[in-house]
Amino acid sequence: MSNLRLELIISLAFAFFIMCPRMAGMCAVIARVKGVNPYTIAFIGGILSIPLMVLMVFITIKYGVHLAIFAAALTDILSAASMGTFKVRYAIEVLIIALFIWVGVLIARSIAPVIESIVIKR
Repeated sequence: MSNLRLELIISLAFAFFIMCPRMAGMCAVIARVKGVNPYTIAFIGGILSIPLMVLMVFITIKYGVHLAIFAAALTDILSAASMGTFKVRYAIEVLIIALFIWVGVLIARSIAPVIESIVIKR
């Protein structure tokens, strides 16, 4: 299989991964709160997110998942601030969620091999 074909297939798989209820839900909420077209927001926001996704990949590869989680939390806060919906309580909630994700990543790395060894033995 050629490299280009493989990259296209994997990119399509990644596109399916990105398509998640959280992003769709946030788009719907933002559109409803601000009274704008959710499909326009999804389309333009998707295009604008491409360099940010590349930046997040760079941060993850170069500096690790810990800084990437922090960067994701920071962008959530920046998103609320840019729309004028920022509240300190929301920032605290985002940071708590980021903390749980960070702990989840650490625990998953430790527990996944144990669970895998149990499942494979059966």
